[in-house]
Amino acid sequence: MRDLGDRLFDLTLEHRTMRATLMGLRDDGALQDYSEEAEQGFLQRYQDIKSEAERRTPETEDDRIVQGLVLHLARAESDTIESRAVEFGVSGYLSAPVPELLYFLPQLKSHHAVPRFLATVAERHRAGIAAGLTPVRHLVEQAIALVDRYDVPGLQHYRDVLRNDVLPHGRDTEHVGLCWLPDGEALYRKAIRTHTTLELDPHELHATGQELLENLKGELGGHRSRAYTSAEEMIQDAKAAVRRAEAVAPQWFRTIPNEPCAITAMPPSVPASTPPHYVAAALDGSRPGTYFVNTRAGLRGIAEATAFHEAVPGHHFEAEKLALRTDLPLLRRKARITAFNEGWALYAERLADEMGLYRTEEARLGMLTNDAKRAGRLVADTGLHAKGWSRRQAVDYLLDNTPMPRDLAEGEVDRYVAQPGQALAYMVGRLKFDELRSRAERALGTAFDVRDFHEVVLGHGRLTLGLLDDVVTAWIAEH
Repeated sequence: MRDLGDRLFDLTLEHRTMRATLMGLRDDGALQDYSEEAEQGFLQRYQDIKSEAERRTPETEDDRIVQGLVLHLARAESDTIESRAVEFGVSGYLSAPVPELLYFLPQLKSHHAVPRFLATVAERHRAGIAAGLTPVRHLVEQAIALVDRYDVPGLQHYRDVLRNDVLPHGRDTEHVGLCWLPDGEALYRKAIRTHTTLELDPHELHATGQELLENLKGELGGHRSRAYTSAEEMIQDAKAAVRRAEAVAPQWFRTIPNEPCAITAMPPSVPASTPPHYVAAALDGSRPGTYFVNTRAGLRGIAEATAFHEAVPGHHFEAEKLALRTDLPLLRRKARITAFNEGWALYAERLADEMGLYRTEEARLGMLTNDAKRAGRLVADTGLHAKGWSRRQAVDYLLDNTPMPRDLAEGEVDRYVAQPGQALAYMVGRLKFDELRSRAERALGTAFDVRDFHEVVLGHGRLTLGLLDDVVTAWIAEH
């Protein structure tokens, strides 16, 4: 079964070339070919691998894990191609092809492929409009504002296409969700499955988010985070939080990463709307695992929770733990499974409270603020894409039910519109980690050791939530 996993991983690197560059696995300046012909070719190859995985019978636990990953990932890539998101998903967010390209331009050693890439994406936008797959107008305007900041070969033509051919066909803010597109309900269910790894009903997710927010209201009160006024202070606070977490980590983890997390400000070329984020170390050792702090748009109250999410014990611990598992195939170490790695990182924010890492009541309230934001995503994302909410309805809901300031709420909603379903994965994944830990604590009683639990959930690679459940269930049974 491992050979099939290797084939799928190699195929995704051939298909998603910028991912390969980011991982340090290629440096030839190649860019993804978004042409209809190329995409259909990749679609057939993904489906062939999925069909072969379905025909095979796994013989070991490792076989079952690889088979499960191949089935999910091949289907997710197929669904993404078939959704034709490249045609209507025009925005300034990294989920869109051109913003992703602009973000990674400094890491490309050659720009020779950029004009053709831009021309191909522009042609797909035109094809989408002809088929009724129209973008959202104000997100197109954001994309235009973004590309206006760059001077890259071919970008002037792409900018003109956005202004002259795409913008006039944009949907207004009353009709931003997938439900307003042809086959929108099916598109959204595919997006939910891709990002959460589960077959979930959007209306049930909506209700879950409402319940979670109702439970949080008593703890949060009327708390609102203050804004930072100093970029230097933001970096210093992030570093201090991460170093505190590293100091006590041995009490909570059996495996401690060899490399500390690098912490730096996001480059000025990155749009201010880009959230703070973590980028794992390159496999070739050319770049350490790094937490990029958005020093142009930061709230003091959530700074510590965000550092614990992005760095330690969140994304950095998860990524570096897998870096040590060189016995695992790359598919298991580098699979893009949002519900797993974002679910873990959100779990890590609450774990940091158990670890005694929040220095002040304001910082702990920041953790609850982040909880409210992720619960609000379940409501707003499904409201937009399944219930037909307008942009204003979604923004107003977040303002009324979470401590978000208006600019953050508007940015969050635009993100949900630009990348349907992705924001659901955080809380869906966190709830699974919580459920599995509670189940293990009940079953093992005094024999439960949180260090062993963390070793198990982080030690098998990036898993679908179903596979993660299987792994923890087997571990409990062995004890």
